[in-house]
Amino acid sequence: MPIYEYACEAGHDFEVRQSFHDDPISRCPRCDRPSRRVYRPAPVIYKGSGFYTTDYARKQPSVGANSGASSSSSSASTPSSSSDD
Repeated sequence: MPIYEYACEAGHDFEVRQSFHDDPISRCPRCDRPSRRVYRPAPVIYKGSGFYTTDYARKQPSVGANSGASSSSSSASTPSSSSDD
């Protein structure tokens, strides 16, 4: 069962363990003034790689990929130079 945090108009803060199906508490148990449920963002912790853009920037191409790119560029320049003749 989750614990919900409440705050009343007088400034009292209190927590109540309630079921998901229970209605929210409308009155403060200390001063009997109207109260409201306080919502806070849940903390999120990212573990592992792949969650940041800097993780992708560190990857460097392999040596085989560089040599293949240079050989394809040299073969591309060879037909163009022969067509200039």
